[in-house]
Amino acid sequence: MPTEVLSPGPIWTLLQNVVYALPAVRCRLFTDSTAPALQQSNTLAFTANVAVVLVDGSAEVSGGFIRATAAAGAIVTLKRA
Repeated sequence: MPTEVLSPGPIWTLLQNVVYALPAVRCRLFTDSTAPALQQSNTLAFTANVAVVLVDGSAEVSGGFIRATAAAGAIVTLKRA
């Protein structure tokens, strides 16, 4: 299955443990999902990854890929930083 590419603007529903490609520009991610858990990585296999630390529901993302690890996934939007 091809990796879905997220674009700035629309609201996206990230499913648990599904890998999505981030835009090729630095973005501000916002979510109001309850207890979201997100990781970003530069590798599709997520061999090395870092947690996305949300402050008031938002964080800057610039890795190549992102995934939600919480069972509920996450609803997010991206805006160019």
